[in-house]
Amino acid sequence: MKKERKNIVVVGSGGRLGSSLVTYLGRDHLVTPLGRGELDLGSADSIKRALDPLDYDLVFITGALTGVDYCETHEAEAFAVNGEGPGIIAEISARKGAHVTCISTDMVFDGSKEGPYLETDEALPISVYGASKLEGERRVLAASVENLVARVSWVYGPGRPAFPEWIIGKACEESDLTLPGNKICCPTYTPDLIVWLAALVLDRAEGPAAGVFHLCNSNACFWRDWGQFCIDTAREAGIPILAREIKGIPVDTVAAFVAKRPVNSAMDTGKFTAATGIRPRGWKEALREFVMHGDSFAKYKSTERVP
Repeated sequence: MKKERKNIVVVGSGGRLGSSLVTYLGRDHLVTPLGRGELDLGSADSIKRALDPLDYDLVFITGALTGVDYCETHEAEAFAVNGEGPGIIAEISARKGAHVTCISTDMVFDGSKEGPYLETDEALPISVYGASKLEGERRVLAASVENLVARVSWVYGPGRPAFPEWIIGKACEESDLTLPGNKICCPTYTPDLIVWLAALVLDRAEGPAAGVFHLCNSNACFWRDWGQFCIDTAREAGIPILAREIKGIPVDTVAAFVAKRPVNSAMDTGKFTAATGIRPRGWKEALREFVMHGDSFAKYKSTERVP
């Protein structure tokens, strides 16, 4: 069955998720990419200039101010970009009858829960970043009950470097590494995420999903264990890794962190599975695919296996 061709706007098209969405959706739909140069989320005038002339059915808001520690010391800017900007987009889109999907974060939670968070659990952010993203959620859903908020966590994938590239790069240069061993979360692989978003917004016979959904790969892990699997897989791929075992430390002892991080922000994806029939694959399978077969680590790979 041929898909109905939609007019889609992707805000934040220069980012890791945004650029992947533009490519993926552009196969079947007319996509208008809006990067920071075309639409500044912190400026109401810029948003209006970019969107008012456009005729579109759907908009994905993937852009944000994502520097957690930067947001902590730039509160007004964080709320303008992450809170007010998405709200303005949603208001303009509501007048056009267009559906909005806003990408949010696991950091809207305080981390005190035992076990994975459900969409029905109360959001109690403990950082400016988390609070600003929650404000964006509220404004997008207030503009239309038909809009969608997708919470993601620890996003990585092709395009821009993220945690796997960083830790593998460090492990090629240093033998002694530490990571938080008590913070638990769920990594999210971009190529999987764009398929899940399409399943929620474009592939449902009843139309785009509404409300809040959690989207991440299956099985939570500690930050230290994520890093360890990164370097173990990199070594298997032939990358010359110096580090052997990453030492786990408490997250609140990381001197570089300005903002508080929730100790537990693992999310349950059962609601997504019930809505689409898709169960996200495990994070280890996704990460292995990225490291073993992606282009992000080509510069590190040697011609001989490293024992």
